Amino acid sequence: MKNFGSILKAAIIILTIMVISGCSSTPSTPDVPVTSIEPENLIHGINKLVSEIATKTVSLLSDDIPRTMAVYYFTVDGRKSNISDYLITGLTTEIANLAGDGITMVSRQGLDRVMSEQSLMVSDLVSEETQVDIGELLGADVILIGYIVPLEDFDKVNIQIIEVETGTVLGGFFLDYELEAGFTRDSANKTITVQGAAVEIAGVTTVRTIYENFDAAVLSLSPSHYEEYWGERIIYASAGTGTADEGYGYLKFEAEFDSVDILNDWNDSDLNFYLIYKTEWDAEDMDGVTFSIYPEGFTQLSAFVQQTRADGEQITRMAPMTLNPDEWTNLQIPFDSFMDISSLGDLDFNKPITIGFAVPFLDNFHAGHFRNDVFLDSRLRVDELGLFKLNEPDPEGLIEAFEDEVTRAPGIFRIGGSYLYMDYSESDAGVLKINEGVGSEVLRLTLVDDGPAGRFLRLSGRMEINDAIQKFLDDEQDLYVIYSLFTGVDWDGFKSISMLIRSETFEGCYVEIVGTDTEQYYSSDFSLNSSWTHISKPFSSIGTDGGSMADFPLKTDDVRMQFIFAIPQNTIRRAQRSGVLEFSIDLDQIMLL
Repeated sequence: MKNFGSILKAAIIILTIMVISGCSSTPSTPDVPVTSIEPENLIHGINKLVSEIATKTVSLLSDDIPRTMAVYYFTVDGRKSNISDYLITGLTTEIANLAGDGITMVSRQGLDRVMSEQSLMVSDLVSEETQVDIGELLGADVILIGYIVPLEDFDKVNIQIIEVETGTVLGGFFLDYELEAGFTRDSANKTITVQGAAVEIAGVTTVRTIYENFDAAVLSLSPSHYEEYWGERIIYASAGTGTADEGYGYLKFEAEFDSVDILNDWNDSDLNFYLIYKTEWDAEDMDGVTFSIYPEGFTQLSAFVQQTRADGEQITRMAPMTLNPDEWTNLQIPFDSFMDISSLGDLDFNKPITIGFAVPFLDNFHAGHFRNDVFLDSRLRVDELGLFKLNEPDPEGLIEAFEDEVTRAPGIFRIGGSYLYMDYSESDAGVLKINEGVGSEVLRLTLVDDGPAGRFLRLSGRMEINDAIQKFLDDEQDLYVIYSLFTGVDWDGFKSISMLIRSETFEGCYVEIVGTDTEQYYSSDFSLNSSWTHISKPFSSIGTDGGSMADFPLKTDDVRMQFIFAIPQNTIRRAQRSGVLEFSIDLDQIMLL
């Protein structure tokens, strides 16, 4: 079991977090036809584009009325364009040269200063109210705004000239252009309104086969426990199993540490508690494991199935997950959703399997639990343990719908940067430090009715922060929310991934896709906003330095996905006033197409 504990630790560790590109809602702009046919008046080169925009702008405003103009950020899918800075600087100079004394230009530095002083977020870029307010703060009469639409072989920009006093669009124009080498093109998501986009999940109900509900006088199971630990700061640890009068089985575990701040100096030790039900069951013709579970005062745990081979080696498949503390949750997890952590081959469902649960101390400590005392005393309750069979097979490519009782992809939910972070002020290698700006944090997963496709998953959190968070921000650290899941679906033969998503807090998501057995790694990002949006990402847009998923397909079902949401620093600064930072993300219909 000691090796299993080490594997458990490695299996639950979240992948390295990469820098997140902020992005948000798509502005309300005229419809633009998507085409790959080169237009007749295509502009070649960014300097030619600057010249054309400046010429047409001055022509639109040639009414002998003195103007003060500010060039606003150019956006794509609600985020700042890759070429925005170049266009702002170039247009400020070019328009001033062409217009002479007729137009006074506001400097680029003035725009950045006002945005910073107003603590505006990326999502505010496309707000018409914000655009006009910024113009007033800059003392501008008119502002030039550009919305960029990336197409297949070239790009299109929609220029609008807005009168600050009234918010009226004085005029505008479209230009088609292509960039020369050296400039990074913008990319756009295939973002579709939700109408008609939902996927039917009808008929995926299950028939349970409960082998033990812990209500009988005689148990048909033989539970055992195993705890493992090492590290000088643990004085003792122990665990035991039993059956409560209320009719459930449990693992009671406890430990004592030499101080409350145990993890300040403890970076290489681990402590796990295990509840193991050794059964005589075989799972022939069954589709997965079913159980009800109640974690007392913690959220991070793993379910696992094991089988001992003839040579004594144990095949182990695991499903790490986050649950709400102090409440019962009923889970039915398909065998395909248990990831292989032993690399010893497939389970033989004609032979008995063992079902178990693991409670990792370290992951729960990072999630805000087990911190208040040198004594740890808790329980994991288990009821209605058994196997289930689907009435009908899953819809092809379905990763998770949140609609029926089957949990196809158990998820891990946590906040990164809320406890330990890297401070690079003392060495290039960095120094592991405690984020003293974050106090308590509460995370919840809720299934909510009446979504665009029925029931959906809500990820929500509440954090208490204090003035010490400023040091964390000054060190250019990030707070981010992670939702990680093992898909349990073979990705071979699919061309894209889609989902329904919304959030009033976050502007963009960075997604990582990893073939854990093939060691393939891909990543991409997409924008989101407060309205339900159907995101469709073709595999050609999900890539790495070596190429895209379209070039090198994932031919495996051993795939881990991570959704990473950066909490905007301006949101954190605003929350400092109340001392509370709250957020939510709604997610539904994760599918391969």
